[in-house]
Amino acid sequence: MAFKNAVFIKPDVKFDPKCTAYAPMLRRRFFVDRIPKRAVLSVAGLGYGCYYLNGQAVSEDKFIAPFGDYRRTVWYTSYDVTHLLSEGENIFAAILGNGWYNEAIGSAWDFDRAAWRDLPKLLLSIEGEDGEILLASDGEWLCSMDGPVTFNQLREGEHFDARRYRADWTALSFDDRDWKRVREDDTPPTGTLRACTCEPIREIRELSAATIRKIGARRFIYDFGENIAGYARLCIAGESGQRVILRFAEQVHAEDGTPRYNDMDNAHYYTNEEFARDVFICSGKPFEWKPLFTYHGFRYIEVRGIEDADATKRLLTAIEVHQDVKARSGFSCSNALLTRLFSLGQRSTLSNMFYMPTDCPTREKLGWMNDAQSSADQFLTDFETERVLEKWWQDILDAMDGRGMLPGIVPTAGWGYHWGNGPVSEGTLFEIPYRIYLHTGDDTLLKRGLPYFKRNLAYYDSVKNADGDILYGLDDWAAPCAEGEKVGCAFINRVLYIKCLGITLLAAQRAGEDAAALSAAYEKEVALAKARYLTADGRCTVDKQTAVAMMIYFGLYDDIAPLGAQLARLVEEKDFHHDCGMVGLRYLYLALNRAGLQEYAYKILCAKGFPSYSDWVEDGATALYEYWDSTTSKNHHMYSDFMSWLVKTVLGIAPHPHAPGFEAVAITPFFFKDLTFAEGHCDTVRGRISVRWERKDGGILVTAYAAEGIDASLFGEKMPAGQTVEKFYPEK
Repeated sequence: MAFKNAVFIKPDVKFDPKCTAYAPMLRRRFFVDRIPKRAVLSVAGLGYGCYYLNGQAVSEDKFIAPFGDYRRTVWYTSYDVTHLLSEGENIFAAILGNGWYNEAIGSAWDFDRAAWRDLPKLLLSIEGEDGEILLASDGEWLCSMDGPVTFNQLREGEHFDARRYRADWTALSFDDRDWKRVREDDTPPTGTLRACTCEPIREIRELSAATIRKIGARRFIYDFGENIAGYARLCIAGESGQRVILRFAEQVHAEDGTPRYNDMDNAHYYTNEEFARDVFICSGKPFEWKPLFTYHGFRYIEVRGIEDADATKRLLTAIEVHQDVKARSGFSCSNALLTRLFSLGQRSTLSNMFYMPTDCPTREKLGWMNDAQSSADQFLTDFETERVLEKWWQDILDAMDGRGMLPGIVPTAGWGYHWGNGPVSEGTLFEIPYRIYLHTGDDTLLKRGLPYFKRNLAYYDSVKNADGDILYGLDDWAAPCAEGEKVGCAFINRVLYIKCLGITLLAAQRAGEDAAALSAAYEKEVALAKARYLTADGRCTVDKQTAVAMMIYFGLYDDIAPLGAQLARLVEEKDFHHDCGMVGLRYLYLALNRAGLQEYAYKILCAKGFPSYSDWVEDGATALYEYWDSTTSKNHHMYSDFMSWLVKTVLGIAPHPHAPGFEAVAITPFFFKDLTFAEGHCDTVRGRISVRWERKDGGILVTAYAAEGIDASLFGEKMPAGQTVEKFYPEK
């Protein structure tokens, strides 16, 4: 059993909530008489920890333990360390950082006011296969507060003084006689210990600078050509005491190429003056350094404090860091813009996978629920993200308050129940289990979530006004129109309430419950929505793209033709540009599909001029942006669902609600007039499905493949399992 005989331990010093420097180093000698066949380390370091056994890192994983609401769940990870043990005396060493557990900087989201804040602390055990405890965290451990990490805040940066570094501090031979005993924790976190089994965060790639430019005395700007999440690797000797300052930025000023930091320094978000900054103090000896407890979102790094001769590509490289999830889909076509957009969407998704889907890797790093509801289907279409989403879904359950309400960000220290939530955000509670069910066939979360679904719906019922409207929460966020022209939350919340009720009905049916009452409630809400929002001739009373698209997507009509004609007109009036925010755009393309207007969706996706994806590309985007006017964050995933549309529509590969987990797939690629070829694949839970089509000889040649175990058809004709099929379709 993990953590038998173990207790949380921490430095024996008084906690100062204003201190930003805590990075305790811990050591414990222990004896092993006989190396077991298998020895498992279980560890939870709060906020983050790095661990060494007999001088060797126990894992390549970064940023452990995973973040959660420490009052509800304390996540831990486990590793096989058998190969690192020695018979006789062994040494275990750890260094802890503040992470989310002890954020001391003031911000708009109040993590500096978190009830759980305390000194970084450690819970650890090493257990043999027979249950023998080889090592446990207890009061016998030693601690030093005089290490080289002199500042660390996850969302600010890290400072490292190489003069204070001892290379042998993790070794058995290190002299730790002046280290002090730790204190057994008198304020341990109250959350349930849960094993984190999702993919770890890892270093993925190392990038050399594309260009290096001098921008001032001892100031250089390194451009890595891509907007990524991660940190720098610095290789330098320098003079003892020399300060090298690294500042991370997503963009530069057009006039002189100097970095733009204003978006991150905005006092609305943070109270500090300089954000996204790492500082390294040289020892006079060659040193290779990477931070342990911070990461940034960046394309550019400004380096201050080095001489011209030092400004080489070897001095500084960029390390891409994110959840090590596998790509599930690939896509390319004859339209270079679409191929590039797919790549940009992949980068934004991966940059924001940090044990939760974050909004951006720059200023916030928060688990915004509205962003995730917009992207959940894309996550699962394009990446193996089910385990990451399952982990975060537990955090969502933890965040539900006694009323059944959820915040706009998860995890939270208390912020988000009064702004940023509502069904646009809280609907993620329902969306994740449903999408996992569609993509994998696993209904575990659907059934487990049923009581939480009912509580959330009951809360909505309790706050409805006399007209049955839910009037709190986000509306069509970040729409490219004037605030008063957006579709409001009353309409959006009513439709999303129906969506959530439908998923609850499905969950009850899957759980074998009597679902008659839920079915009646669902039919009643659908009838009320149609009565309120459909005219006598079948059009939507809210004459906006978002509203009409949502009515079509969720089947709130008796005849789709009037809504389809209305949506076509609304798109034409905008010269084939979208007029939606993140809510409407999530449904627009697929609603156009359903209305037989696939070419309209294609034109919107390829449109030029504001608002458009091509605007971002022309602005130099290497990831997806937050706003259509190209301001603020340059690495957001919330508009990424077009990637799922490309796979489902251009390639024709999509899960079916009545055959979840790709048990049966009807492959129906759409041959867009503007394309000469398209190709890609989706690695489903049952195996790969791949499609390529190209125009030639007056028709279209389609090459398709579906792995064994997938009941697949191509335009209604059954495909032989595990064999490639070629079909030629003359163009009409």
